[in-house]
Parts: sequence; structure tokens; C-alpha cells
Amino acid sequence: MPIDYKDYPADWKTVIRPRILAREGNKCQCCGLGNNLWGYRDAGGKFHSLPEGRPAPAGFKAFHIRLNVVHLSHTLDDHSDANLGVMCQRCHGHYDKHITAQQAAYTNKYPGAAATAVLEFIP
Repeated sequence: MPIDYKDYPADWKTVIRPRILAREGNKCQCCGLGNNLWGYRDAGGKFHSLPEGRPAPAGFKAFHIRLNVVHLSHTLDDHSDANLGVMCQRCHGHYDKHITAQQAAYTNKYPGAAATAVLEFIP
């Protein structure tokens, strides 16, 4: 889901995000991949680095790893350092899987409802 910066502090991009990325060594806390790596994932999901711009083998797509600063408690209005972590797109998707599944179920149950309806987080 795209980020809506109107719900974030004004210094999110300039101060908070860079600080959290630096704190975590500019690497995903889950899998250890670094920001902006170029490569592809094989059929098993393993990431393989490639020289920048080199195409992936036939049948695979090359891309950049983009790190996300994530809300660990899923409380999107808590921007404290203790609630922020760093994950690549894949790990972030796995981490938020139960939340996005709840959102999809809500949207399917109530057609026309906002896909971003606020849902109570139950661990």
C-alpha cells in the first residue's frame, strides 16, 4: 500500500527515516539485504546480487531492493524510534501479512469500503 505522508511528521523523510536506516546499518533487520542492491530472486525466493544494470537470467526480473522504515507495532501514529524498524519490501510484506489480510477481508465483506479502513490490531 502506498505511503500517505500527510499522516507522518514533517521531518519523516529528512530526519526520521535517515536516522532509522543509519541505526540499522542500512540493512533489512530480517534478512540482512542492503538498500538499493540490484539483483533478482530465484524460484525459491533467494535474492541474488548482480552488477548494477545487468539483466537477470531468463525467466526472472532484476530489481532494486528498497528498504522501508516500518511501524513494528502496526500503530501508524507512533513514530517513536522504539516502534520503527527497517525491512525490505519482501520482509515488510510478510510482517504485515495478517494486517493486509484483515483489510482485504473487510473490503470484500463491505464492497466500496475504503481498503485502508482502520482495523483493530489483535496480536
